[in-house]
Amino acid sequence: MTRRSAFLGVALLLIAVPLPPRAAAAEVRAGVARTRFILPEKIPLAGYSRRRGAPSQGVHDPVGVRALILQEGETTAALVSCDLLIVDERLVEAVRRRLNAHGLPEGLVLVLAATHTHSGPGAYGTTFFEKLSMGHFDPTVFDALAEQIARTVVQAHETLAPVQQVVRSTMTSGLVKNRVDPSGPVDGEVTVCALYRSGEREPFAVVVGFAAHPTTLGAWNRQLSADYPGVLARDVEGRFPTATCLFFAGAVGDQAPVKQGSGFEAAERLGHALASHVIALLENAGGLERPDALQALQETVPLPTARVRLGRLTLPRWLGRRLVDDDATLSAVAVGQAVFLGVPCDLSAALGETLKRAARAHRLQPMILGFAEDYIGYCLPEALYRTRTYEASMAFNGPTTGELIVNRMTQMIDKLSTRDGRHAANERQQGVP
Repeated sequence: MTRRSAFLGVALLLIAVPLPPRAAAAEVRAGVARTRFILPEKIPLAGYSRRRGAPSQGVHDPVGVRALILQEGETTAALVSCDLLIVDERLVEAVRRRLNAHGLPEGLVLVLAATHTHSGPGAYGTTFFEKLSMGHFDPTVFDALAEQIARTVVQAHETLAPVQQVVRSTMTSGLVKNRVDPSGPVDGEVTVCALYRSGEREPFAVVVGFAAHPTTLGAWNRQLSADYPGVLARDVEGRFPTATCLFFAGAVGDQAPVKQGSGFEAAERLGHALASHVIALLENAGGLERPDALQALQETVPLPTARVRLGRLTLPRWLGRRLVDDDATLSAVAVGQAVFLGVPCDLSAALGETLKRAARAHRLQPMILGFAEDYIGYCLPEALYRTRTYEASMAFNGPTTGELIVNRMTQMIDKLSTRDGRHAANERQQGVP
């Protein structure tokens, strides 16, 4: 990613653009759009290094991008879900440039996230580890992704209208397991935030969060696929034809899907099961409420020095710094009683639960948006970092990074909740803990 050596040499740099006080709250408006990716044929898939960048063999189910724009007064935020393995800082910045060129609000807080499908398009990453998992970089693919993502956000912005909201969650059973420790924590919660236009009885946007790796399809698969999140979205949009369904992976760091069936059947089963929970929540949602406020915060914080481990070998720090990130962008968007927490990593279930408790302490219903704004590897509790698991080897910035991310996110939640009247300014911040 782009090095920020000058920034890191400063003890504290805080950039904030507070808005002037408002006499009265403006209404929350929202818009949504979705686009299917149009990409070159035989593009390599991203997700498994043992595919060795082999060309794909067609499309099993559509992959694309879904965008939700939220706006209140001068505050604008975009939640964007892409059927990709990860997003990196380079892709995010390319999208931002295009949004600026289209004239979207300068203070837009963009939360661009990947669903983390392991059967999505590759060839758009430039770093060593990205090329291992997605094949050689192709600028044509990169530009196509950036352009189509930005265009979808613009289309969503063009459909802004006043909204009502419902936020619900429920626990599932038998759909996810802890892949590191069979007796470890399991997060079976599915969270739903649905938005309705005034006077309409069916949602036009459904945002779903669930914590299980989209790996029902293994390295054997050579066809483009959104994995189980694609099945979920298809079923929800089939039940509510006016809706666009956005999926976000939660704290999936040690959470694996429970697979039933062979081939694509495993994705179908899990996607159907989740969709049935989502549909039941919305069919029995009860009264709608107008969101009382929209707030959006985004911070970029430096990370501990890289500690890249290959088996029992730890690379010299000067070499590790060339291979992995040295900072992380964190996002928090609160609309009504929902709060969306964007983290650029594979967050463990235990750390995810800590974030959820922090939000619920302020009477907010949390949804963790993993793989947002960048990808810094795994963020784990220190005890799990000390193990010899795959997940521990992918924790590139040492044993304290997970706690650092959670502590900073908790501070952001506190900041959202203590604002006068819960009306916030857009803020994009850079600083140290």
